[in-house]
Amino acid sequence: MTAAAPTTTWHTTMDINGEPYPTRYYAPDADGSSDDCYGLPPAQLDYVRAIHEAGHAIGALIGRGHLHYAQIVKGTATTEEGGVTDCCNLNDGHAYAVFTAAGERAVDRWLREAALWTPERAVANEVGAHGDRRQFLAINPHVGYGDREVDYRVLHDLADTALDKHWAAVTRVADALTQHGHLTGDTIATLADLPNGTHTAR
Repeated sequence: MTAAAPTTTWHTTMDINGEPYPTRYYAPDADGSSDDCYGLPPAQLDYVRAIHEAGHAIGALIGRGHLHYAQIVKGTATTEEGGVTDCCNLNDGHAYAVFTAAGERAVDRWLREAALWTPERAVANEVGAHGDRRQFLAINPHVGYGDREVDYRVLHDLADTALDKHWAAVTRVADALTQHGHLTGDTIATLADLPNGTHTAR
């Protein structure tokens, strides 16, 4: 990744676990859980989760990682995570950046294409990605929110470019994930028409 000048201001109107949480979009009235802020019916919330995990899954495959599985929590069950995508062998920093941000950016794109995007839903999406961001930043201290060498928007830009090339695959995987709740990596690779990478024991 190369450094890039911030193009927009990060907003810090949200707190997570007592810590300020920067968001690209501004929605001062957003309050409650991520699901509450979406204000969508359960079926569409399931699809939000599916698009998020499908974005990660495609990010893993195009990064030549080995994808084990992707799954979502369907319905109104309250859990800390709405889904999981498990992969290994993403040894390249660029690939890991795309994988990290692809879930978040896939949801933002889907909301726009479905004419469901609002600032409140955009912030809900960003809050839903806090685990992804936290894991990435923990091992990449040079990346931040306008206060480090590399701005986190660089990850967003990389993920957006990758999703542009593979958006049809993302939606195919999301459709199947919504239906089944769990898909193996090989099944996802077949749906996406992309090779699944080599498994590593590390």
